[in-house]
Amino acid sequence: MAALVGTVSPFDCELQSWDEYIEVLDYFFQANEITDAGKRKAVLLSGVGASTYSLLRSLLCPMTPAEKTYQELVVVLKAHYNPKPSEIVQRYKFNSRTRHTGEKVADYVAELKKLAQYCEYGPTLPQMLRDRLVCGVNDDRMQRRLLSEVDLTFEKALTMCLAMESADRNIKDLQGFSGDEESQSQRSHQGQSVVHNVGAVDKRGWKTDYECFRCKGNHAPHECKFINELCHHCQKRGHIKRACKSKHVMQSHKTPFQGLKGERKGKEKAGRSHLVKEEDVSETEDAGDINTIYSVSHKMPKVAPILQKLKVNGMNIEFEVDTGCGITIISKKQYSKLWKNTDIPEWEPCNLTLKTYTGEKMLVLGQVIGTVQSQMDNKKLTMVVVEGAGPNLLGRNWLKDLRVLPQLVNTVTASPTLHLADLLDRYAEVFKDELGQLKGTTAKIHVNSEAQPRFYKPRRIPFAVKPLVEAELQRLVDEKIIEPVQFSEWAAPIVPVRKPDGSIRICGDYKLTVNRASSVEQYPIPKVEDLFAQLAGGNKFSKLDMSHAYQQIVLDESAKKYVTVNTHKGLYTYGRLPFGVASSPAIFQRTMEGILQNMPHVTVYLDDILVTGVSEDDHLRNLEEVLSRLKQSGLRLKRSKCKFLGTEVVFLGHKISAAGVQPVAEKVQAIQEAPTPRSVSELKAYLGLLNYYHKFLPSLSTLLAPLHALLRKETKWTWSCEQKEAFEKSKNLLQSDALLVHYDVNKPIILACDASPYGVGAVLSHRMGDGSERPIGFVSRTLNAAEKNYSQIEKEGLAVIFGVKKFHTYLYGRQFTIVTDHKPLISLFNELKEVPQMASPRIQRWAVTLCGYEYSIVYKAGKDHQNADGLSRLPVAEQGWRRLRRKREYFYWKKMAYHWLKPTR
Repeated sequence: MAALVGTVSPFDCELQSWDEYIEVLDYFFQANEITDAGKRKAVLLSGVGASTYSLLRSLLCPMTPAEKTYQELVVVLKAHYNPKPSEIVQRYKFNSRTRHTGEKVADYVAELKKLAQYCEYGPTLPQMLRDRLVCGVNDDRMQRRLLSEVDLTFEKALTMCLAMESADRNIKDLQGFSGDEESQSQRSHQGQSVVHNVGAVDKRGWKTDYECFRCKGNHAPHECKFINELCHHCQKRGHIKRACKSKHVMQSHKTPFQGLKGERKGKEKAGRSHLVKEEDVSETEDAGDINTIYSVSHKMPKVAPILQKLKVNGMNIEFEVDTGCGITIISKKQYSKLWKNTDIPEWEPCNLTLKTYTGEKMLVLGQVIGTVQSQMDNKKLTMVVVEGAGPNLLGRNWLKDLRVLPQLVNTVTASPTLHLADLLDRYAEVFKDELGQLKGTTAKIHVNSEAQPRFYKPRRIPFAVKPLVEAELQRLVDEKIIEPVQFSEWAAPIVPVRKPDGSIRICGDYKLTVNRASSVEQYPIPKVEDLFAQLAGGNKFSKLDMSHAYQQIVLDESAKKYVTVNTHKGLYTYGRLPFGVASSPAIFQRTMEGILQNMPHVTVYLDDILVTGVSEDDHLRNLEEVLSRLKQSGLRLKRSKCKFLGTEVVFLGHKISAAGVQPVAEKVQAIQEAPTPRSVSELKAYLGLLNYYHKFLPSLSTLLAPLHALLRKETKWTWSCEQKEAFEKSKNLLQSDALLVHYDVNKPIILACDASPYGVGAVLSHRMGDGSERPIGFVSRTLNAAEKNYSQIEKEGLAVIFGVKKFHTYLYGRQFTIVTDHKPLISLFNELKEVPQMASPRIQRWAVTLCGYEYSIVYKAGKDHQNADGLSRLPVAEQGWRRLRRKREYFYWKKMAYHWLKPTR
């Protein structure tokens, strides 16, 4: 079946009339060669929308839409939506319509024709339009000219009005041109400045162009939006403060050198000062990317320019330092020399507007990236190319990136102190609640070419949840995260998940569609030791958290069809990278590392960014650079989850402070706070946990002899000091270096989970080269009163979700294996099977949670699953667990003895 051309959107009477909707629908039929009346009726009824279809059924009652033809349905709805208006009222509106102040004649005539549509003037319409144009044009000069014309027709009247309107605009252009030249001459006379005529070459050798005298923009004065604006400087209308003539006259008597001591007052040769500064944006105008370049002659001692030599593309280039300029500029002549021996690349277009002191626009050719050699390494930096052969200007952007500033003699430079509050105010846009959108790139999903499309029907939604699901779908549409589509070969069902606040989160069950058919993108998740190395020497730390991280990346057009979801409201496709796609973690990590590359004391792990510095000022400068890059990229942070300038921070399971990387305070809490066994069954479970790791624990049988004695049939249960001592020593063995290993991204990960009638437990382990399992961490807790009433399958599922959440930092973004001794979970949580519709809502929610991870789930018999079984039967007491939650730490990772970081001195 060939793909359809175009789409049929639901009818919305607020956006268009019924006649317009039918016109668009007819074009759709033509484009897709749909001529059959039955098919036309089916397209109309399926695409008109739920509300309109419901209205149609009411209008036809007791008949149904199936009993009517396509044309009859159109007539019925037209009669409802487009009832014939009153001819008297329409003629009154037509004869009352006059041209508004500033309204173009063409727009006025178009409005008259629209009003005349229902006036029923018939063949007299041209005369009525002519009369209304003459009487309502609202311009005495035009009316006199039209009334003096003999045998005036509507076409002739319209032509004359348009000609006079055009003449008025041309006169204003000529008047504005003369006024601007006069103002420039006045500034030149009073300020003794070097002034350039339009189209001339300025003092630096750069070509210039003309600009608006009302706002200094690049447009004609009569088209300026500030034509009636009040100037905040002279209090006159017709221009803004930035372009005020009186302001320039007052400033022309001042020079940038008046504050210097030892200024000579005698006649000296005129010196030259170069300055690029930001425009005054205190008014309401949109300043845009505008910089003003000054080239002024003053009666001052001649001061040599500050020059800096840099190696660009292997060639030594001399730049004139201009700290007032935010960009680096090279001339076209220099540009051609940089690539003399190689192919000269084409420059990229840029939206910058550069202007001289007199307000003239410079001709910007574009921007280009060159390789600049710094003291540490080579950097790819952007420079702007301008017409002419003037000097190259070294702006603030290169000065900051290269961290180079020439030493100035007899000059005291005070570095401004950054303040966190000012920094957050300046980059408030990064913390906006609205969803961010990454600029310049899209996410692609690589689906195997031989993959067969997979289309799944929508799942039935419970009646109580349906309004919430529909509201969430509408929110996603409004925020342009998803959009409705009429057709798709791929479709995954949705699973609504209720959040703690009662709202609904919609997730696509992609494990049976795109995840099975696509090649998972491979990008190395950084090693923990490499991340920590970036933080060496820091004394304060800021932790930044992305807001709706994945959904800030736009999906490539070619990938959208693969992430379509099927709902009871129809098909929707994601326009942003959705949760649950297997390639999402690698795509996001690669994107974030690209944005924040080559930044010292900054590390990024998926949606978490950690920033530090050798001093507070250095820290704030690094933080400013991060916020600047995020702003330029269009990304957003979640302000409530960010922490700034903390003395310590928990990152990837480690506490990081000025003292280095340290273990968190709790050491394998699930083992340390394991309660004393109260029965033979509990003791057997604990001993099973120890025996699971017996090969790594020396002299274990000797140590456990007092505990094994309680397992004999003839022995009465007595927990004495001897048993207590053996129990505590054995717990210490489980926490020792003899057993625990540190986390290694190159070793396979296993998450063993189990549940008992009163607790859940999980063990995170590495599979070693010899096939054995060495634990990294343990976690357990007791079940609350409600959880104890769960069915056994739900308790086992809770154990899996409990382990995944607690070890999320180490599982997310990499492949791991879930081990359970409960076989039914294999099908319910199988990464390659659909979530059963008849499963309990709790199981469905947990299955959706697992969709965000890349895992496989395997079964292991209970007799071989004693490590997790022992934890579930000896869980941390409820009060201990609450204390852990208050401390926000659930487990301990073995101290990395090979990588203690010390502050740099």
